[in-house]
Amino acid sequence: MANLDLFDISVVQDGVSVVFSSTLQNVDQACEVICQNLTKGRDDIHRHLFSIQLVLREGLTNAVRHGNAMDRKKRVRCSVKVKEDFVLQVEIEDQGEGFDWRTEQSREPCENEDHGRGLAIMERYFTRYSYNEVGNKLILEKHVR
Repeated sequence: MANLDLFDISVVQDGVSVVFSSTLQNVDQACEVICQNLTKGRDDIHRHLFSIQLVLREGLTNAVRHGNAMDRKKRVRCSVKVKEDFVLQVEIEDQGEGFDWRTEQSREPCENEDHGRGLAIMERYFTRYSYNEVGNKLILEKHVR
């Protein structure tokens, strides 16, 4: 029987990768592990920690809730690295069917809703965001210098 509570971490010199089962508890753990590893000896990252944590949590939560529909058997993959040009790159991929992010991007968030602001948050706090064609892989970049 497959382990439904997978949480696997891989730390490399320029970043960290995490693969986990689709639970909100794992989102919390992934955010903590990623941010701890990114900030070790990196003042450039530490200055941007609020925005990194906010966008990272938003992306991971969306992958668990919307992409994988809270199905613990489905995995979320996240890799975060700092490239040589001082660009933080985040990739978050779920096993869902994806969505039409271009249409969603042009929609105004409703003031009375408690959701639907993720793309606006990503646009505000990161330099660039995009999705793959299917809409199940988010790519984010932020200049941290």
